[in-house]
Amino acid sequence: MGNVCKKADENSLIMLIFGIHACREAILSKKREVLKVFLQNDEKHFEFLKRLKTCEILYVGNKFFQKVLPENAVHQGIAAEVSEEVSLDISNLKTSPTNCSIAILDNITDPRNLGAIIRSAATFGIFGLILPERSSCKITGAVAKTASGGLEHVNIYYVKNLSQTIEQLKSFGFWMFSFSEHGQKFLHDVDLKGKSCLIFGSEEKGIRKIQMEKSDFIVKLPTNNAFQTLNVSVAASIAFYETAKQNSFALKNHCINAL
Repeated sequence: MGNVCKKADENSLIMLIFGIHACREAILSKKREVLKVFLQNDEKHFEFLKRLKTCEILYVGNKFFQKVLPENAVHQGIAAEVSEEVSLDISNLKTSPTNCSIAILDNITDPRNLGAIIRSAATFGIFGLILPERSSCKITGAVAKTASGGLEHVNIYYVKNLSQTIEQLKSFGFWMFSFSEHGQKFLHDVDLKGKSCLIFGSEEKGIRKIQMEKSDFIVKLPTNNAFQTLNVSVAASIAFYETAKQNSFALKNHCINAL
């Protein structure tokens, strides 16, 4: 479990998140509605709960967490029912700041990879992540836990057609940078200032050919020639850091409130 539980109202669903950082940031950010909090210990151990006004707090045992969370979930004694994140409209990016960086995740289906990418994106000021509706991991409690609170600081966009989305983003002034070990240029040799869109594919399939062909640059990381394999979340983190550095660590990643 640990995913969608039930409807919060006619327009939104409830997601069960867990872990101190994920729950704390969900409560403090006000990005989503917090409906219930489940505690294994006294709330004095979670100072951020003082920010809650109308939320129901329930005290439960470890058996409850074992029943409702994924197997071997590290819950740290807290879980929360929150409104599921609403996918934002890609047209919002038309008026994005000049120094704005986003990323497209093509075929990223592992929740730990997605969560780790979200965490890095939040850390380095990436404005948003774009995922295809059909061939990508959905936002779940496990993703939120791995993101360690970063989910509340990154805008999420699900789109039906990545190729059309890339063309749309180009019309908004974004430059496209696809990452591949067969890239033509090294990451540090390309200009990532201004509006940039970084494209990453899964470790198994990589970026689809049609997305690669629509890119302005095919980029690679400078790695050891004898061993070039990197986890996609690690590669994304390195790319996010370089993007933030080139923009003087002043990327604008204001999170859009979809409530």
